[in-house]
Amino acid sequence: MPATASELVATIRGWTQCVNEKRWDDLPKYVHSTYNQNGVEYTPESWATHFREHIAPQLGGDVIINEDSIIVDEDSQCASFSIWSKFKPEVPLLGYLPKGHDIYLVERGFAWFTDGKLSKTVLAVNSDDIRKQLADPDADFTPNLISEEPVPKIEAPLPREELEGILRDYVDSFNARRTKTEYAKYVQRPEATLNNKTVARRIMDDTVAAIPDLQVQIHTIIADEESQRVAVWLKFTGTPVKEYAGLVVDGQAVQFTEHATYQIMDGKIQRIWGFMDWDEARQQQRPAGRKPVPML
Repeated sequence: MPATASELVATIRGWTQCVNEKRWDDLPKYVHSTYNQNGVEYTPESWATHFREHIAPQLGGDVIINEDSIIVDEDSQCASFSIWSKFKPEVPLLGYLPKGHDIYLVERGFAWFTDGKLSKTVLAVNSDDIRKQLADPDADFTPNLISEEPVPKIEAPLPREELEGILRDYVDSFNARRTKTEYAKYVQRPEATLNNKTVARRIMDDTVAAIPDLQVQIHTIIADEESQRVAVWLKFTGTPVKEYAGLVVDGQAVQFTEHATYQIMDGKIQRIWGFMDWDEARQQQRPAGRKPVPML
């Protein structure tokens, strides 16, 4: 029998509590006998060992995971989640030496469950935000969290199918480059809607200017009727024609992902929390590049 939504949430929270309390021997109980994280296969025991011996030390050993958002699709036994932590690097990270300052790490992803246990996760972190903090530890930095934005009062909430349909139509419009004329059809305040702390339309326009043939595919989508929020895992493909976000022009297409959560209000997008995994694309152009940020 499939696990209930509350049971899936309990699995995620149980895993984070084990990490926070350093109960490494209890970690395997939350993981299915076959577990895949970002394409790497683990057994419950090997994953717990990997976390204890490699991930935790890179994050300073005292990392505490905090819940930001969880959206569950009971039918597909899948959950979208956002977590954050504050840590003090003790070893070189992304090419920077440790400087004794706290760093905020925000991780977003999707998890699939088998028999109520984690069987697959696809995770991403905002490496560019981490680089900014490492480069200038004295600069003020506050992560933009989903949980800090109250759910707006919605008079007529939409059912899950309609929420998902809005995002699917929005992506179709983007791929057909109709957003130049249809953007206001999908976005509540076209010139003010934010993706994190940046105007969403500016991100879209700048990215398309650098990658004109950019196409987006929805890999996974989950909608929550209560909050009227939609979580999506997007896959991008395109060929850069000018340098942008650390990408170079070499005539080759790159692929990268975005994990994003959309607040829907009155049938339109009101707010976006998302980031593109530019490191994924950069790695394709420079395979011998820096090691990635460790995933929680």
